[in-house]
Amino acid sequence: MNSPFIYFSPFEQFIITPVIPANLFILGQQLNIMSLPAIDFTISNVTVIFFIIFSVATLVIKVIKSPINGTFYAMPTSLESHFHLGYLAIQATLQKHVHVKYYQQVVFPITFALAIFLLLLNLAGNFPIFMSLTSQFAVISAFSLPSIFGIFFWLAYDRELTFFRSFHAPGMSRTLGVALFPIELLTYVMRPVSIICRLCANIMSGHVIMKVILQSLFSLPGVKAFSFVASFWVGVILSFLFPLLLLELAVSVIQVYVFLVMFCMFLADTFGHHYRH
Repeated sequence: MNSPFIYFSPFEQFIITPVIPANLFILGQQLNIMSLPAIDFTISNVTVIFFIIFSVATLVIKVIKSPINGTFYAMPTSLESHFHLGYLAIQATLQKHVHVKYYQQVVFPITFALAIFLLLLNLAGNFPIFMSLTSQFAVISAFSLPSIFGIFFWLAYDRELTFFRSFHAPGMSRTLGVALFPIELLTYVMRPVSIICRLCANIMSGHVIMKVILQSLFSLPGVKAFSFVASFWVGVILSFLFPLLLLELAVSVIQVYVFLVMFCMFLADTFGHHYRH
């Protein structure tokens, strides 16, 4: 007996699909114009989700913000306190790992903006139909790697050759320092890649589990006939689904904190030579 339901792969939700194709090179071939450059302006589902998130966030800020003095006059006290607690949490994390107050003030706006941005993407990915953007390695890299390597090149230009003293611990012998230098350098370079992979893998695994459990509801025998046994198992699966959904929301927040901690550890390694020597 053929099943009336259509089953999809749990990984189908992570596929980037074009919505409005706009590749100038392909368009030039269709119009016999070979001089058009190979530039792709295709609008994909990732672009649509980005537009929705930024539009909603901008609308909310515009509604609750006073045009007179710039304060959030319509924001309830409890909600305002939660925003303030988030501000203090990010500031405390940065102060804990970056020990130079000057650089704490310099990199705090970038760190705060990156944390809030990733939090919005993580939470938005839990809504139905919405694509989880932080499950895409390219999306996370596009917004985190410019900040990471921008700070790296800035410090490398500012400190010149003294920058490499970050990879040599005080009191270490010269022979051991030379032997450990490639390992320390490789660890430093791979840390940005590891934090991106960690965030991508954790978000993707949670959404895959959710999709598998939802598909298992329709694969139970007797679901179409609404039998008592099928209804019982549907209730059991839904009882596991609700705590899992709460866990996904918690993971969305926790992974931002983990990303922030590892990002601050990367900054600490970058600024480390200022207080080590």
